[in-house]
Amino acid sequence: MQTATLLGMLLAALISALLVWWQYYYRVGSRSNQTHVLAFLRFLAVFGLLLLLLNPKISKTTLATSKQNLILLFDDSESIQSAGADERVRQISADLLGENYLSDRFYINTYGFERELNDGDSLSFQGEVSDISRALMALNKVYGREKAVAVLVTDGNQTLGTAYEYLGPELNFPVFSMVVGDTTRYADLKISRVNLNKYAFLENSFPVEVFVTYQGRDSISSRLNIRLDGRNVYRRNVDLSAENNSLRISTNLLASEVGLKSLLLTLDSIPGEKNTANNRWRSTIEVIDEKTRIGLVSDIAHPDIGALIKAIESNEQRRVTLFNARATAGELSEMDMLILYQPDRAFSGVYDVIQQSGLNTFIIAGPRTDFNFLNRVQKGLQVSNFNQTEEILPVLNSAFGLFDISEFSVEEFPPLLGTLGEILITRPNESILDQQIRGVNLKEPMLTIMTDEETRHAFLFGENIWKWRLQSFRNDQDFENFDRLMDKIVLYLTSDGRRERLEVRYEQTYNAASDRKIKASFYDATFVFDPDAELKINIRGIYGEFTTQQNMVLADKQYETDLSELPPGEYSFSVTAEGQDMRSDGRFRIEDFNLEQLFVSSDPGRLAMLSEGSGGILYYPEQLPDLIVELAEDPRFSPVQKSTENVVSLVDFKILLGLIVLALAAEWFIRKYNGLI
Repeated sequence: MQTATLLGMLLAALISALLVWWQYYYRVGSRSNQTHVLAFLRFLAVFGLLLLLLNPKISKTTLATSKQNLILLFDDSESIQSAGADERVRQISADLLGENYLSDRFYINTYGFERELNDGDSLSFQGEVSDISRALMALNKVYGREKAVAVLVTDGNQTLGTAYEYLGPELNFPVFSMVVGDTTRYADLKISRVNLNKYAFLENSFPVEVFVTYQGRDSISSRLNIRLDGRNVYRRNVDLSAENNSLRISTNLLASEVGLKSLLLTLDSIPGEKNTANNRWRSTIEVIDEKTRIGLVSDIAHPDIGALIKAIESNEQRRVTLFNARATAGELSEMDMLILYQPDRAFSGVYDVIQQSGLNTFIIAGPRTDFNFLNRVQKGLQVSNFNQTEEILPVLNSAFGLFDISEFSVEEFPPLLGTLGEILITRPNESILDQQIRGVNLKEPMLTIMTDEETRHAFLFGENIWKWRLQSFRNDQDFENFDRLMDKIVLYLTSDGRRERLEVRYEQTYNAASDRKIKASFYDATFVFDPDAELKINIRGIYGEFTTQQNMVLADKQYETDLSELPPGEYSFSVTAEGQDMRSDGRFRIEDFNLEQLFVSSDPGRLAMLSEGSGGILYYPEQLPDLIVELAEDPRFSPVQKSTENVVSLVDFKILLGLIVLALAAEWFIRKYNGLI
């Protein structure tokens, strides 16, 4: 209690006593028992009122001991069991949890981890992957604002996640690592990484990049074999040593058949090698046939025909078929787009096919074009032909925005031979090149793209574009400038730009490290995500009788299906939307491959880096007593005694108010009962 508060209470008592003395003794002069009782009651009432005005307070100090958190983090992946360290880890867990020194000094929290962080000390050692970095960062979020220390029991091998050995400075608590398993370093040759595209095009070569690493002291020789669907397609000798311990191998393989192809890479084992599981790498690649089929229709033999075919087929995914105007509807309708070279009345059957099938077109008009016919059959185009030929120079339109033409140049391009006339395009269009005659820009399109809701069409007014391709070679010593423009025009005309309402995302190959899910998005007619759709997926085994059908589950604005319960093998699937005529098909493979089996030795080096960076120490299982002593005696982890000072009122105002009321009431009753005024 503060001195000022005590003096205030004494002063209040003195004032109350003086007031009572003046009222009942000095003024009245009576000394009866009744006077003493009334004086006492008046003293209580006045003193209580003064206490209410003073509201005296006292401070109350409480002491509490705050212990730090001890985080016990155990590796629950299969590599612990395969190394024969599972019982050792369980014993370490029991010893740490049963140590009274630690339980008295810390709040103990136990976790296990494999792909995810799991609460509790129940360990099964069945995790197919291990992610040490993810577990540490998750704990850092939980205990970031509290005092904590972590004990990490693991073999140090991580199959998923970022490099955990560099996380030490980022953690808010020290990590004392205990490495379990076999720490002996054996000679080991392994395929550490393979870079491979997901898709390859039929009859094209696809690249494969292999990284081979060696751990050992002696020089070794091995052989890399690559098999595609069981057929040996590549072989290479591998010679490594302690100094030259890594090798990058690149090759190109031919995709000769359509479908999902199995790719198996193997390294011959070396003498004394204990772990041969990492000498194999299995993957898949899907070979697809997506060559764009382009029909070029012409009744004229002209050098432009050859230049167009060469330019378009410079992209290996495009194939040009030459037709005349008498081609059948069946032949033309199989094409993805048509190029019409100087059409005339003989092209009437071709235009019938175009109107029926909705094919996109690239029309090249010149002096031998029948513009009266073209005006009649081509919607959105009207050309006033003056029947006068003229040399027309190109002028690049830098404002063109349908696709990128920033690298295209018309420098020193010769003029094309065209006809004078006004060109009217009544549908949305953008011009790539404008016409220039005798130094005058006519503001008429020379090469333009016309679009509408259904189709796309390109128009070139002029012949002899073979000269442009030749000039491109003269300028740059290659045909890239011209061929790249033709490639972009064809790409734009062969893609309809339509967005699919049902979009499915999946991997061709799933392994233990993969997120084994097929995900889908479904949109309504206005392309707004539809959360009320019913998507069904039918999964079928390629080489077996296995089949399953289930509803896809809505999760975080997408639909998904979990494949983690499927056994290894090849599968096909189809996703359909209930009540909608929409379907998406695909194929995938689940690999029978456990990443945890790639390791036979523990990795104390990386664990030491983690502990040192965080302020901890690396220990081995036989040093467990030393670890317990360190945790029990390190002053950084000592419990902290905290004092809490609470300032409270000396008396409860409700009780004091009640006492005042009782004292005044009793005094009034006694005075009235005895007839006192």
